[in-house]
Amino acid sequence: MAAMLLGLLLWTAAQAAPDAPPATLAERVENGLRPPVLVEGDRLWTITERLKEHGVPGVSVAVIRDFRIDWAKGYGLAEVEGARPVGDTTLFEAGSISKPVAAAGALVLVSRKRLDLHAEINSSLKSWKVPSNDLTRKSPVTLERLLSHTAGMTVHGFPGYERGAPLPTIVQVLDGAPPANTEPIRVDLEPGTEYRYSGGGYTIAQLAMTDVTGETFPALMARLVLMPLGMTRSTYQQPLPDDRLPEAAVGYRSNGKPIPGLRNTYPEMAAAGLWTTASDLARFAIGMQKMLRGDAGPLSPAAARDMITPRKERYGLGLVVEEKGGGRYFTHGGADEGFQALLYAHATKGYGAVLMTNSDAGFQVMPEILRSIAAAYGWDGYDAPPVRRAALSPESLARFAGRYRIGPDSVLTVTPSGGDLAAKVTLAGDFTLIPISADAFVRRDEETRYTFRDGSVAVEEDGKTREAKRLAPGEQLPVEDLAAGRLEAAVAGYRAMQKANPSDPAVAETRLNQVGYGLLGDKKIDAAIAVLRLNMELHSASANAWDSLAEATEASGDTAAAIALYRRALALASRKEAASQQDAPVRAHATQRLKALGVSP
Repeated sequence: MAAMLLGLLLWTAAQAAPDAPPATLAERVENGLRPPVLVEGDRLWTITERLKEHGVPGVSVAVIRDFRIDWAKGYGLAEVEGARPVGDTTLFEAGSISKPVAAAGALVLVSRKRLDLHAEINSSLKSWKVPSNDLTRKSPVTLERLLSHTAGMTVHGFPGYERGAPLPTIVQVLDGAPPANTEPIRVDLEPGTEYRYSGGGYTIAQLAMTDVTGETFPALMARLVLMPLGMTRSTYQQPLPDDRLPEAAVGYRSNGKPIPGLRNTYPEMAAAGLWTTASDLARFAIGMQKMLRGDAGPLSPAAARDMITPRKERYGLGLVVEEKGGGRYFTHGGADEGFQALLYAHATKGYGAVLMTNSDAGFQVMPEILRSIAAAYGWDGYDAPPVRRAALSPESLARFAGRYRIGPDSVLTVTPSGGDLAAKVTLAGDFTLIPISADAFVRRDEETRYTFRDGSVAVEEDGKTREAKRLAPGEQLPVEDLAAGRLEAAVAGYRAMQKANPSDPAVAETRLNQVGYGLLGDKKIDAAIAVLRLNMELHSASANAWDSLAEATEASGDTAAAIALYRRALALASRKEAASQQDAPVRAHATQRLKALGVSP
């Protein structure tokens, strides 16, 4: 989830006058949504149009300017069935944006000598201890490492619990004991060596905070952070009390259906349990900005700076840091079941925005709104002008037509289409390449540039360039056979690649698994099974390969075969303690599916 949420932030937008009246700026935002790359002459979109396009019921927007909320407004519906509109006080689940707010609370306790940032966390834990092993004896689990996702902890995130379902205690969550629906939270990487996002780590921090104070987490966070920053509508209470449900949005799937129970419950409050509004989260961002410049607040300026000082992978203590166009931003995304949210703010200049949606599809509309805000307000790093289309002759465009190998097992096919190039990556979507010079092209949907040369194309994205060679007319890759439905030829091709080079990335377990799941998502079940069976055969010791084949087999309707495959995956995932944490997601998934199919694991 963290990688996916960092990618959303790498956007450009056209510059607009930053000194326009606030009302005009709000209107520009509402009517100025745009793709990642804007081409001269393109029509901008409205928020209402894009909510409808992406199937997102509602969104709440709060815009920060000059260290204050410039405006806040809701769009669409908080509850479709009752036609209840989103307002600027509608409550949403913040998902993982719960983490930076919780981290601020932990640092308040550090400042008051109730917690130690660098001591072994077990010295603060009373009701439970982090189980020791060779890794923890070599390097301790500390609060700093828990808050920066460098403690080597398992369990990336939490699915929550349907409202009314039995809820586990925090200790049960930590041990993966019923009714907890996630694996035990344990150390399986040496603490301090790597960044690996872990909601499990924040759950340990939550327990440490309540153990040292004797307070419930909602009451503690209200006292330490929410009330001091004016976040009066926010709460970590899980489930949300009945008398506050009329204020809360309903969570929806990408297909427009409400999630079962309407809103999930998250006892893992520090990791995912904050109920809040866009305006209240904006107050948190403003509080951070003011404390960073030296104003009084729950944290000292030094502690606030610590939150935005990256340890590894741009993650500080609860916040992600991004350098863009000379500007420094702090940010975090959030995703609970049926909800998506984004906080994005400049560290020193007092501007930013918070976006909260009540849909799993919210990630599609939020970047469009953020680009519109950035353009209207003239944010650092968002000043790229619209690109100008170059006029190329049909003969010039025809020179670039062909098939290009852009990866170990991926083909870009390019054909002239009007004044543009129609492009398609095998087993992926179609897109249009727009000429901006005699040999350079861009696409609207992402910031990627394609520069054609004799016999190749250079693909530039995220500051990196890779060269893709043109394929000869008779040269065929297995992925092309898959796309054409020639399954036997595709499998034979992959086998030949593996025989020639067992380390070929095209036949790596992760690559074949990715291809198989892509086909499964496209409802090409026979093709998915063919690829995933090959993956299982080539990587027969992998529990994940067996589990993936089981899932595809279940989708085909062959329940008996799927059960046998799930059981094999579970046996491999449980074969030894050394592999237990690495294979924990497989164990959890295989166990869940076996129970769903009515058999014991």
